[in-house]
Order: sequence, then structure tokens, then C-alpha cells
Amino acid sequence: MLDAHPPPKTEKTAVADQEVEVETGLRRGYRPTRWQSNLTILSCYIANFSDGYQNQLANPTNVIFKKLLGTTGYPSEMETRISNSLLIGAILGVVALGYVSDMVSRRAGLLFTSGLVTIATLMAALALQVHPSYNMLWYFVIVRGICGFGVGGEYPPSAAAGLEESDDFQRRYRGPVFVSFTTLMATVASPILMIVYLICLKASDNNLAVTFHALYAIGTILPAVIMGLRFFMTDSTLYHRSNFKGQRKPAGFYWLLARRYWRRLLTTSLAFFLYDFINFPNSIMSSTIIASLVTDGNIQTTAIWQVILAVLPVPGVLIGAWLTNAIGRRGTGLVGFAGYVVLGFIIGGLYGRLSKHIAAFVVLYGLLQAFGHLGPGATIGLISTEAFPTAMRGMGYSVATAFGRTGAAVGTQCFTPLRDHAGDSATFYLAGGVAILGMIVYCFLPESGKINLEEEDRELEKYLAQFGFEMDTSQ
Repeated sequence: MLDAHPPPKTEKTAVADQEVEVETGLRRGYRPTRWQSNLTILSCYIANFSDGYQNQLANPTNVIFKKLLGTTGYPSEMETRISNSLLIGAILGVVALGYVSDMVSRRAGLLFTSGLVTIATLMAALALQVHPSYNMLWYFVIVRGICGFGVGGEYPPSAAAGLEESDDFQRRYRGPVFVSFTTLMATVASPILMIVYLICLKASDNNLAVTFHALYAIGTILPAVIMGLRFFMTDSTLYHRSNFKGQRKPAGFYWLLARRYWRRLLTTSLAFFLYDFINFPNSIMSSTIIASLVTDGNIQTTAIWQVILAVLPVPGVLIGAWLTNAIGRRGTGLVGFAGYVVLGFIIGGLYGRLSKHIAAFVVLYGLLQAFGHLGPGATIGLISTEAFPTAMRGMGYSVATAFGRTGAAVGTQCFTPLRDHAGDSATFYLAGGVAILGMIVYCFLPESGKINLEEEDRELEKYLAQFGFEMDTSQ
């Protein structure tokens, strides 16, 4: 029988209990203020808008350089290099900052990337100070690659920090909130960029140098503002309670993480690769395709159609954000890929007729991209962030995103020669075929909306403890 009156505590045990209570209170009591959390999420909104702006700058840049240098001065291989330079830099940045954001700090990684994007975009804005030439193009490739490192490096700490703050205050709606500050902001940036581009052309009477400087000046201001905001943010409660900052990390430690999460790493990486393989080339090359359909070659007419095309995917993202809770992350991705398959083959089969009716082409092309943004565009980043515990969320997301950016670079490298040798219709057939593979891969992804992030962190702690790696959760 249990003693109903336990012996009184000695002074020693009372002090020990008090120390444990204080330590637990410090660890569990840590919580950013509402103002700091809101500032973190606000900076994620602006940053993803800025990154979407940077990604889409290749569209007007390709048109401007083609007009200034002509076909011989701006060959298709250089067009591909400039489009790919941001992607190659992003691959390196996403891997490096994914590790830094987990091992050092989300905030430190975000400050670094904002600063790098600011400096590199300013350097790009000065490119036309030298008369446009082939050497200037190589300079532009390099500075856009540096900018890409910052843009890519932005994704892991921004996605992780934003998800963790969303889960802390709006757990039920963390999926839609995540989609709103990632995919929605990046998608909205595209039509706004094209509207600014069109306004600059109108105001300057088609002065391409002035238009170029204006577009890249705005691209410089955005990350500078974000960097200022991030001086006042702090790391999330989840990251404060579960991280690897003080963890000893021999090679066996990383092997344990890979052994536990390899299925999620494989499926999210493959899904990311397939989606970016078809999405980025179609987005970046849209200006070239539309310019070829504008019979009089008028640069403002081309810009107007680009604005319309850029607006059409936005409703797709909004629907996708709602569907993430209504039918789940995996179901939403399958719906989007299915639409991509159908429209990809329709546009490919009817391209000869559609090319004579630009309005019909733009509407179908916009619907194609809307389905892409509705499905995998809205969910693959969300799944890749939710599927991993807090302590390795940046690294898990960075591996998947790096494969995605690799797919984007490979796709961009493939689509231009395919278009040159087999025609534009072949690129849409390829997009539809790859989307079928994407549907298959999506069937194997975890339904991450059901994952409790705190429980996932505790499970990781128990798993590592079995192999002698006790996580320090007292920070």
C-alpha cells in the first residue's frame, strides 16, 4: 500500500526539484511575443514576393537583351545561361542555408540571404552602364548566380520559420497560411513585375535601358527592406525547444537521420524535381513563346499578353490553399498534376491552331499554369516542410528544394533545344508526360497535414537517444 503521507523533502531534494522546475519553466516558457511572430510572418510574405520577382526577372530581361543585341548578339545558349544562372546559384544556396538555419539560427540565415540578394541585384542593375556586349552578358550571368545563391538560401529558413510561427498561433490553418506566404506571394509577384515592366515601357516610350534599370532598382529595394525587418525577429518556440546547435555531429549522426527519414527525402525530392522540371521552363520561356506569336513584334503588346498570362495562375493558388485542408495536401497535388496532364496534351495537340489565336492560347496556357500552382505548386513546399522535425526541417526542406531547382535547371536546358528542333508543341507534350510521373510520385508522399510537429520532435529525440545522442533541449 502506498504511503498516504510521503516523507518531508530535505533541503537538498527541495533545491534539486526547484532547479528542475526553473529549467523546465525556462525551456517551456520561451515564446516570442505576438509582435515578433507577426513580424517573422510578415517578412516571409515580403521575402517570397521578392524571390518570385527575382525568379520572373528573366522574362523581361530576355526580351530586352534580345531587342538590344539582336539574335546574333544574344544567342539562345546565352539566353539559357542567364535563365539558369539564378537556378544554379539557388541550388547551392538552398543546400548551404538549409544546414545553417538548422545548426546556427533561422534569423542569422535570413539576414545573410537578404543582404546577398540586395548586393547582387544592385550589381545586376548596373550591367547596362557598359554598352551591351557579349562580355557584359557573362558579367550578368555571374551576378545573377550570386543573387540566386541568396534567393535559394532564403527558402529553407523562411519556410521553416514561417511554418513554425503559423503552427504556434494558427495550427489548424498552418497549411493555408504557409501557401499564402510562399506560393501565393511568389505567384502574385509575376503579374506585378509585368505590370511595372509595361508601365516603364509606356512612360519611357520603349526606352529599354531605362526600363531595365527601373526593374532591377525595385528588385534591390525589396530585399533591403526585408533585411531591416529581420533585425527585429527572433527564432520560433519550436526551434528554441528542439535544435542541433549544441549537438555533437559525427558522420554516424547524419547517417541516423538519413536512415529514419530517407523515404520522405526521396519522395519529396522526386516530386519537387518533376514539378520544377516542367514549371520553371514554362514560366521563364513564356515571354519568348508569346513574343513569337505577336505578329507585329510590338514589345508593349507582348508585355500586355504577359501580364494577362501572369494573372491567370493566381486564382489557382487560392483554390489550392483552401484545398490543402479540404481534401489534404496529397489530394490537392494530384488534382493539380491531373489538370496539367490534360491541358498539356490539349495545348500540344492544338498548338498549330492556337498559335493563330493568341487570346485562346494565353487562356489555355494560363489555365495550365493555374493547375500547376493549385496542386504541386501549393503543396510540395508545404509537405517538404511539415514532413521533417524542427531540428532538421531546414536540411530536409533544402534537400527536396535543391532537387527541385536541379529539375528546373535541367528542364530549362532541355526545353530550349527541344523547342528549337521539335517546335513549341513538343514542350507541352513533354510537360504532360512528366506530370503523369508526378501523379505517381504524389501517391507515395506523406499526408503531412496530419503530422503534429511537437510530437514529431519528441519522436526524434527518443530515436536519437537510443543511439547515444541526447539532444540538449535546455537552450
